[in-house]
Amino acid sequence: MLAFTLALFLAVTADQPATEAPATSEPTTTAEKVKADPDRLICRRESKANSRFTTKICKTAAEWEKRTETARQGLADIQQRPMVSLEKGS
Repeated sequence: MLAFTLALFLAVTADQPATEAPATSEPTTTAEKVKADPDRLICRRESKANSRFTTKICKTAAEWEKRTETARQGLADIQQRPMVSLEKGS
């Protein structure tokens, strides 16, 4: 039964021409235009370690992206460091 269903599906889709997505990279909707703007203001609530209080931090989308990339690069640097042994006599 599964083989029949798969064969039927392949036969139906083989006759249909492939549709291509538009090659434009321009945002089409208002929401996409807003998300594409690097100067839009984004506010987030963050808490410090060992604290239950949160702080509201507002930055532009470009600043948040730069902060994320800096953190990602820092983590990659730490992960690529060689392991150091603290044992004596080895």
